[in-house]
Amino acid sequence: MKNKGKTRWIIIFLCIILAGIIFAGMRLVRQRNQIVDKQRRNMRQEILKESEDELNTKNYETFTVLGVDSRDKSKNKYTRSDTIMVVCIDRDNKKIKIASIYRDSYVSIKGHGLDKITHAHAFGGAQLAVDTLNRNFDLDIKKYLVVNFLNVADIIDRLGGVSIDITDKELKYINGYIDEINRIDGTKDARITETGKQLLSGTQAVAYSRIRYTEGGEYKRAWRQQEVLMKLFETMKDKKDIELFKALAPVLDKIDTNYSLDDLSDLFSDMNDYDVQRSSFPKKLWGGKIEGVWYAVPVTLENTVKQLHQYLYEEEHECSQTVQTISDQIRRQKSIANEEPDKQIK
Repeated sequence: MKNKGKTRWIIIFLCIILAGIIFAGMRLVRQRNQIVDKQRRNMRQEILKESEDELNTKNYETFTVLGVDSRDKSKNKYTRSDTIMVVCIDRDNKKIKIASIYRDSYVSIKGHGLDKITHAHAFGGAQLAVDTLNRNFDLDIKKYLVVNFLNVADIIDRLGGVSIDITDKELKYINGYIDEINRIDGTKDARITETGKQLLSGTQAVAYSRIRYTEGGEYKRAWRQQEVLMKLFETMKDKKDIELFKALAPVLDKIDTNYSLDDLSDLFSDMNDYDVQRSSFPKKLWGGKIEGVWYAVPVTLENTVKQLHQYLYEEEHECSQTVQTISDQIRRQKSIANEEPDKQIK
């Protein structure tokens, strides 16, 4: 009996030791996995940092231009941004790349969940709009310009107009908008009487940007707004510093920006031979109603971010964990594209 009791205690003791070894082994494995995971995260962060550092060493200036279309010139802040453009000036290769983000794009807005990107400016002004662009598209934008299209009209007039090609379908609608702006703004700009490429005044250019009832609908309207701002950029880059200063100084207080006048003059100096390019994002989306509201849902956000970085910076981009998380949230809503805007605006 003593031997049996002794044997039983030995077995229990061995089981305790074995359990301890197993527990210690599991703990070591878990600790090892945690170390490996931490190393992987650190490595990933180092890769992203190296990528950012490499990007920062290149001679890029990236900022955003937000266009609001309030009928009141004084209302720049806390209104929806109809036009959202990311502008990248590449000094080394003498290029200006303009990437337009569709105003109804379904993104994450801090404090407001998933919503149209146009609402970011309405919720929190330029700062929240910039934050929304940075978080959803892995950008590092610090500078911004918010312009009311009626104030854009003033700048266009001061710079001598912009050249726009008017089609038959656009001619059908543009004069109604010219009459409306003349009535609201007290201007007396002439109606457009013929199609083709022509020099438009500020009022005429803004009227052109408001046309929405032709083929392509809102996508084409966004394209026209981009066209006006792009032509304005082209005009600005061709002007001498003193001419640009004279044109911008009287209206700078009507532009919501964290650029100084000197910064803006420097920004557009010596750009006569720069190539201006533009593109729109997302390239593929699901367009339709979610809970009764129409959205343009990127398919997918990760793909959109990669395409955007390839276009702006001509390099492959590995999306951050933040973008991956937001992309997964959006994907749960819609994951199959049913529209390609580029095909609708041609």
